Amino acid sequence: MILAVDSGTTSTRAWVVSGGRIGGGARGPGGARDLARKKDKGWLLGQVRRVADEALEGAGENWASVEAVVMFGMITSELGLEEIPHLPAPAGPAELAAGMVRRSYDDLPAPVRLVPGVRCGDDFRNADFMRGEETEVAGLLSVAGAPPPLLYVSPGSHTKFVSVDADGRIRWSMTTLSGELLWAIHRETILAELVDPGKDLEDPSMVEEGARFVEEGGLGRALFAARLLNRIQGASAGACSDFVHGAVAMSDLASLRNALKEHETASGRVALGGGGALAGAYRHLLEQESWVDELQVRREPLGALGSWSLYAAATDGAPREGPRDRE
Repeated sequence: MILAVDSGTTSTRAWVVSGGRIGGGARGPGGARDLARKKDKGWLLGQVRRVADEALEGAGENWASVEAVVMFGMITSELGLEEIPHLPAPAGPAELAAGMVRRSYDDLPAPVRLVPGVRCGDDFRNADFMRGEETEVAGLLSVAGAPPPLLYVSPGSHTKFVSVDADGRIRWSMTTLSGELLWAIHRETILAELVDPGKDLEDPSMVEEGARFVEEGGLGRALFAARLLNRIQGASAGACSDFVHGAVAMSDLASLRNALKEHETASGRVALGGGGALAGAYRHLLEQESWVDELQVRREPLGALGSWSLYAAATDGAPREGPRDRE
């Protein structure tokens, strides 16, 4: 049994995984953004321990049964516990498993393995990197029904579009700040009461309207148009929120179209992870893209499944089910 820990920009999650099956999970606040302010790695380690303890308790397990803690995400960046260098693309599960770094921490009663991220490109115009999504890709490739080649879309504070080749290796990726942009609009702008990233979509037609508007007038104008919808046409806050999500999602998809052409990527299989309004907007708009032949929505905790898959590969496919000596 392992604990899979995803510590990202704003939150930390943990899952109990045994035999490739998820036994339970927990989530708590605290991530790279908080550590950048606090400058205290011990604080972040304490957040990991609290969330891990909660996950174990929820699954009816304890630390004596944990063979290893597999960590991925921003926790392996310069803003995390320790910066682990990115692997250069192309990189797949085999390279990721071989590149995991072993560590031990006094606050965690089990050995730790840190998953490296993946970096693509050299020039800032086409360069990109990821920490966390590579583990989700490994999880996606481990489940039935998602054969490569494919494009993986991972919505979040930083949305990632990840191209996976026929050999299951990450070839290139593209990142946007769409999630953070939506939360900034919600918290810091005149649209605060008209945009809610935490709610589900209500009206797909408003997503389409926002998408059309951003293609015709640009994202900045589309964002202000949400206020005009509310004040002049009396549109509800929910409708305005859907409009803005459609505009932000289409802005990303316009960039994605350019990336697909630049990298000469033609795969029509797309896997969309996660839920929420932004994921819903991507799904609705991707279903209308001419180059998309198949769209899958994956709700499994892919990072947890990827952690198990990578750890199994690193231990010759035979992780033990009991406690293990610290490494």
